Amino acid sequence: MAESRYEKYICRLPAVMNEGADGSVGELVPSKITPETVRTGVVEAGKIIDTGPMVWCSKTHFAEATEVVESGLITGDCLVRVPPHKHATYNELFMFLGTNPDDLSDLGGEAEFWLGEDEELEKVVINTPSCIFVPPGLARFPLTWKNVKRPCVFVVVSCSPFDPASQREEAVSTDGRPQ
Repeated sequence: MAESRYEKYICRLPAVMNEGADGSVGELVPSKITPETVRTGVVEAGKIIDTGPMVWCSKTHFAEATEVVESGLITGDCLVRVPPHKHATYNELFMFLGTNPDDLSDLGGEAEFWLGEDEELEKVVINTPSCIFVPPGLARFPLTWKNVKRPCVFVVVSCSPFDPASQREEAVSTDGRPQ
């Protein structure tokens, strides 16, 4: 098949978010994921590698992009390792999607997502396919997946985060949050 004239607008394989040496979110790096590893799982020394979030859209992919789109496939109970933070100038959408074609209301697990800070800190429990809108200034994380019985899809859409001031994450207190 001939390459499309629009190929520059298609991300066929994601980049992954590298974890910084201090545990912070690091840089985007080319993915170790290939069509073969998508079919068989990313395997090293007999176990599946946690590649981090798969980033489908960002300035790394498309110079004109004003959004970031990340996804992950949750296949078992886990903690999504992102330090609690907030963004000053842009929204984010957190989508929790099930994979049961026979029951679209079945998430396949349960997610505990922490929002707010100080006296407004609250654990939100998600157990059906859902979308959480997080406005600028609202702290988020950690996210813990529990009772995962079938794969769940987790998608994050960051809306217009590309002016230099808004790219920075503002750390928030970990007081009251699970570690």
